[in-house]
Amino acid sequence: MAHEEALQTTTDSEEESSFSSEEEEDFEDELLHFEERFDAAEDTLSNEKMPLHAHHTRAAHKRLSVFNSEKLHECESDQMPAAKRARTLSWKAETDVDRVPQTLRFLPARELGPQLSAADAHSPMSLFKLFFTESTMTNLCHNTNAQAARAIAKGRKYKWTDVSVDELYRYIGLVFYMAAVKMSSITDYWRQDSLFFLPFPATVMPRDRYPHNFLEYSSNGYTVDFSVYTGKNSFPADRGLSYDAVMSLLDRKVLGSGYHVYMDDFYTSHKLFTDLFALKFGACGTYRDQRKDFFPKTAANSLSRSSSRGSIRWIRDGPLVCVKWMDTQVVSVCSTIHAAYTGERVQRKIKAQDTWKAKSFPCPAPVIAYNQHMGGVDLSGQLLQYYAAQHKTMKWYRKIFLHFLDIAASNAFILYNFSV
Repeated sequence: MAHEEALQTTTDSEEESSFSSEEEEDFEDELLHFEERFDAAEDTLSNEKMPLHAHHTRAAHKRLSVFNSEKLHECESDQMPAAKRARTLSWKAETDVDRVPQTLRFLPARELGPQLSAADAHSPMSLFKLFFTESTMTNLCHNTNAQAARAIAKGRKYKWTDVSVDELYRYIGLVFYMAAVKMSSITDYWRQDSLFFLPFPATVMPRDRYPHNFLEYSSNGYTVDFSVYTGKNSFPADRGLSYDAVMSLLDRKVLGSGYHVYMDDFYTSHKLFTDLFALKFGACGTYRDQRKDFFPKTAANSLSRSSSRGSIRWIRDGPLVCVKWMDTQVVSVCSTIHAAYTGERVQRKIKAQDTWKAKSFPCPAPVIAYNQHMGGVDLSGQLLQYYAAQHKTMKWYRKIFLHFLDIAASNAFILYNFSV
């Protein structure tokens, strides 16, 4: 089964991680039904039985002793209010040992990856039509023609011919063509007296037809879901916009559990990360020190402006660890997935005696993972920027429509890469 294959990443073998008959029954029930069980301890895997490589043995014994000595303290501190608990914490350095939170079992609600039949031939156009279907295009044509009729009834003076589904597809093709071939203005695509004459647009649609299209309509980089911000009342106000925006897009019944969510500092908060962990979603993201709802308020043993490059400080509160790392400036990341520091190093170029030399510096595990999965911007955003179909426009709904075209083209491109 696909679900059993996914679980191989969390266990090495049946001998190393065995289950009792009762546990096996519970496990099979969870595989078949994906019941919503929110007890983090019930649905996690301990690292204590995992095989250790020789060069990790000493650190592993040290982590185990730290775990035993701190277990009682953690049980007591968990009963404290968050504000009081924050005052008892202090920043630790890279020489202090941290342990990874218990691993969340990965239980997707469906088979991962695109569900494309290998027996069928898939063209870029057929995959694009998965997102802009014939029925969607028919609805767009109906509303476009109705909007034009309303404009004419109000006194607009121009000749109008109703838009057909085929013509709308050709219009969308021109939009993508203009995204790849940049000109200073729309009319330049139909100019014939220029050194850079482009014959293609005129074969698709007459110049005078193109500008008069009235468009109306009712998360590997693949966009799974989205939410359009329409004002402060878009989400419930009890947790804040950044919290509710993330929670509204994570549906365990659709996704399952065990996923890792990466985000930037607009969304990251102590409350969001701990609640996601309770729902069996790991999280990692940059954070802002000045946020009122964030817990590391202590300055004890923190980084300063004089801290050397590569210096690390971290604080753990249950599954959540916050790290600070001195690069050219302080980088702040928190995670419920990683240990603070596990020995990784990164290369940086430094200037010494008028020459640039490469030098390695210690780097926290959450920082490395964040850069790998985000790279400063999500992959979907990167794909959309390469050939974005955006034009300057006065109408907000046209800009949203063009952005949806970009998402559809990006998703179709990703599916096509899987199919070939």
